[in-house]
Amino acid sequence: MEGTSLQELDAVLVALRPWGRFQVFQLFLVFVDLFPAAFAILSAVFTGYIPEFTCLDVENGGNLTVGRKYEVNDDQCSYGVYSVHENLSTLLETKQCTNFSYNYAFTYATEWGLVCGRSNLAALAQSLVIVGQGIGAITTSHLADRVGRKTVHVISHLGILATMGVMAVSSNIYMLLALRLVAGTFQQGMVCTGKILALEIFPRKQRSHIEAITFLAWSFGIMALTLIGWLFQSVDWRYLQLALATCSLYALFQWWMMDESMRWLISNGRIKEAKHILKKAARWNNVDYAKVEAVFDEHVRVKSTMDRPLVLVNGKAKYTRTEKNSADIKGNKTQMKNEKAAATVEKYTVIDILRNPALRANTLILWYSWIVATGTYYGLILVSSHLAGDRFINFFLSGAIEVPSLTLEFYLFNKIGRKRTMILWFAVAAINLVISTVILTVFPGVRAAAIVATGFSLVGKSASTGSLSTVFLYTPEIYPTNYRNSGLGIASSISRIGGLLAPFASNLALIAMWIPGAIFATMCLIVVLLAMRLPESATHELPATIAECETWERHGWLRRDSEDAAA
Repeated sequence: MEGTSLQELDAVLVALRPWGRFQVFQLFLVFVDLFPAAFAILSAVFTGYIPEFTCLDVENGGNLTVGRKYEVNDDQCSYGVYSVHENLSTLLETKQCTNFSYNYAFTYATEWGLVCGRSNLAALAQSLVIVGQGIGAITTSHLADRVGRKTVHVISHLGILATMGVMAVSSNIYMLLALRLVAGTFQQGMVCTGKILALEIFPRKQRSHIEAITFLAWSFGIMALTLIGWLFQSVDWRYLQLALATCSLYALFQWWMMDESMRWLISNGRIKEAKHILKKAARWNNVDYAKVEAVFDEHVRVKSTMDRPLVLVNGKAKYTRTEKNSADIKGNKTQMKNEKAAATVEKYTVIDILRNPALRANTLILWYSWIVATGTYYGLILVSSHLAGDRFINFFLSGAIEVPSLTLEFYLFNKIGRKRTMILWFAVAAINLVISTVILTVFPGVRAAAIVATGFSLVGKSASTGSLSTVFLYTPEIYPTNYRNSGLGIASSISRIGGLLAPFASNLALIAMWIPGAIFATMCLIVVLLAMRLPESATHELPATIAECETWERHGWLRRDSEDAAA
């Protein structure tokens, strides 16, 4: 084993028993955390719901006074003032309605009159949370690679608790908008670090299951939000907001329940802390710690900076590997010497990643895939919101329809790999978008055709969930440990471009019904073609350095292809 490497840490995790009580409890914490993460983003669906309304400025839609007549327009946002002379009426002016009656009056949209000319403020509440997600994905993920996954995760959860609670006492829409922006920032701190924490405590064969499980938590969060929203539908929105905030109260004690990632600790030279967690895990899993420690000492080595020559790289002092130094370390059989020596900590930025030709190509492909996956996912959510029927049932189904594709991933990820699963989901999403669009275009207004098109749209929604889940798993797997959280965060941040563009796609449908489907389908097909260039990550342990990523790129995926051919 050459230099500082975590490539064999999987052997330690296997010796620890992958599905032991320790790992299951840590995974459970991440699983539960994704419920308030979903609440933070999607709560406005119910707290800010805009019901049907009527203009009260002119009662009963029209009124006749001496020489004047008032008629409300169909949009209920304005009314015309007519001069009446005998049987002839002439429009004098059009006035905007200022008073409204609602058929449901328990949301902040009705409290602050966010209809007609102020409806843009209601839309801004969702747009700002997406902007906040973009900010949080970059900032919190970078911090997580510097100060630790656990620290950022717990602070972000406490931030969600605070902002969700304060929203309930918002005095005006502008205060709520500011809090929505902050909530989006903290939400990404929870999601990105949570997924990395869950990913890094399991060995290679279990990683695919972990991504499917954590994404299922998001889907169940959508369904749970629907249930809570339904239970609180007859009371003011502030009580619903408080109920959602209380779901994060356990964040006050989470610091003492959650453990830091051992991979991150080892990569940052904190061997003593890593061993302390390892000892705790062995106790929880009822495994002999002495045997686990022996595997750790055999497979995980951290090279001392004293044994490595100092050179300048891009103006910064860095220690390099040499064959002699590597041999010296291999000859060191005691972990005590490793711990006494200052461990090498290799930090990376996005500039380091983009300077590497192989990682640069993979990164650009993944960024585009994230944009398409997010745009398609949220674009199809907007379609589901227009389905006829009860709004609670429709929203519940939008979460339930994600379960089949995520369940299928338990089989696909390890059977055909991440790369082929990614290609499959994007292809299925594209095909179903095309079919649904064609049906709606060729058979406009036909109820049977609309039902069939809805079916294809739901299958496309399920496939888009699978594509988003796959890029969530694949992205951190191709990056080194001290860039893994940043890599996922930056990709997630860039994906907000797709989220921001998705609402505009529904406006294009007003021009021609086939345009949004054609755009998303084309973008998905481009991902299918680009993804062919990506390496397979299913057969590799998580890399610790850029050098290990390069080795994987040059040899790993070629070996995978040869193994597939032999099989």
